[in-house]
Amino acid sequence: MNGLIATTIIPAEADAVRERRLASRRPALYNPLLALRRAPVDTTATATPRPVQLAAAQWTGDPSRLTRSQPQAQELLVLPELTGLPRGLQAAEIARRAERRGGSFEQLLAQRAKAGNGYLVGSYPEREGSRVFHTVALAGPGGTILARYRATHLSAAEKAWARAGDAPTLVSTPLGRIGLATAADLAVTEVTGLYQSLRTDVLAVPSGDPSALKVEIDRRLYAVSDPPTGRADLHPYLAAKLGQFWVVSGGRRVGDATAAGIYGPEPVVQTPTLTAVAGADSVRHRTVVPAPGTWINQQQLIDGQRNDLFKPLVLDPGNPCFQAWRTAGHGTVTCP
Repeated sequence: MNGLIATTIIPAEADAVRERRLASRRPALYNPLLALRRAPVDTTATATPRPVQLAAAQWTGDPSRLTRSQPQAQELLVLPELTGLPRGLQAAEIARRAERRGGSFEQLLAQRAKAGNGYLVGSYPEREGSRVFHTVALAGPGGTILARYRATHLSAAEKAWARAGDAPTLVSTPLGRIGLATAADLAVTEVTGLYQSLRTDVLAVPSGDPSALKVEIDRRLYAVSDPPTGRADLHPYLAAKLGQFWVVSGGRRVGDATAAGIYGPEPVVQTPTLTAVAGADSVRHRTVVPAPGTWINQQQLIDGQRNDLFKPLVLDPGNPCFQAWRTAGHGTVTCP
């Protein structure tokens, strides 16, 4: 994408956000995975393209809808966060309702996945001894829990009741390689890097209320028919784009905004960002993984860096404008 991007930065506000972001980073978690640079032939990545159906649930109001939720056959359906609890609980109450692995929440999640013969993702407060984690669980069509992930980067609200986990989670399925994360995780760019290095095809992200931070890129810079400007949450959008994988975010609708969306790896020209419309219980999309055109195995990225394939752009030293600029030494010059 070519173009000019302009913004106004207020240093005092930017400094506070930067400090919060830096404080949330966990460098020990990223080493050595983020240092890996895989070979063009990557046996870890999904090699054979396959069709998949993705779905992000949209809930309104406060109650949980878990008992009425189930995926379609061989579909990946992602539900909102704290899936079995009503919205708006205080930290102490969330901690009080925490349960062990294999408890009533995981059992119900697995039952609903089996009933729909698909894959179902939700999250819950998991208790292990005196500790509580925000855990994302993936249930499969066989009625079992296929993977669990304890959120590694907690929001301020989550820190009031949860401890941080210590590793990303990715599982190979017939739908491709599915990673698990939370909405708060996506605010830390390194999390995207971890799942990119793990060769994720789809990142399943149970989310809560819609974020106030939206995509604000000028609509005119998009080639797709329905740009996400003003309606799509920023962090899942960036994760999909930077990670070159699909992000499926189940979430809630509050007023005119929603956290339920499906984010593709090339939202500018090829994979329009899909968000659930008012009144719908979900948004669905049928696609292929790995997404066509992505550099999941780095071959395209490496080819793009071969300077023997591209003629370099060199400014003619005799160009009058260039000579005038060098003579002036700074500022804008008038060109003939």
